[in-house]
Amino acid sequence: MPRRIKPGKPILVPLDLFRPTQMAVGMRAVAAKREKIESRTDKPRKMMRYLEKRPIPAVLGPNNEIYIIDHHHLSLALWQSDIPDAFVDIIEDLSHVSPSRFWNRMAADGRIHPFNSSGQSVQAAQLPTHVRELASDPYRDLAWSVREAGGFAKTTTPYSEFRWAAYFRRHIAPSTVRRDFDLAHDQAMWLARSRSAVRLPGFKGEH
Repeated sequence: MPRRIKPGKPILVPLDLFRPTQMAVGMRAVAAKREKIESRTDKPRKMMRYLEKRPIPAVLGPNNEIYIIDHHHLSLALWQSDIPDAFVDIIEDLSHVSPSRFWNRMAADGRIHPFNSSGQSVQAAQLPTHVRELASDPYRDLAWSVREAGGFAKTTTPYSEFRWAAYFRRHIAPSTVRRDFDLAHDQAMWLARSRSAVRLPGFKGEH
């Protein structure tokens, strides 16, 4: 654990110290980030600039644990690429509160997404303790692919793509996503511009 970690300037922290605040990621999205990372691994200065521009927001919790609240895909991609550290931006220090108060506060602030890869709710105690334990959610990949294709806009709303993933999960069969991702993507693109998506973050308008 880095000494005297506290809110302020981002600092370099070992990925092994990161505690996720969600259960799953889209592995296609992780693979895309890995490509960008691994194109820089033989260029240390370029890699360092890449990391400096992408500090990972986190909350300091009980026992000085570092709970990352965004960039889980990037964190896993870095770990899979054997990059040991990343810059962390501690946005709040809650190390002084009890675990129960900590999780209540995190939930109230919308800083955790306690749903598994099937979209079912879980207890905070079931969250992964390391980024390598993040599970694969193909619907999260579907949301990522639709956003990349311009189906909806990127927003600052916490866990916004999980809301889109949940929406697609309700309308597109798991067998379609598993067997024909391109078909699922086309269906999701249509759904993203339908009236039923109007309240989702980043909605761009109807057909």
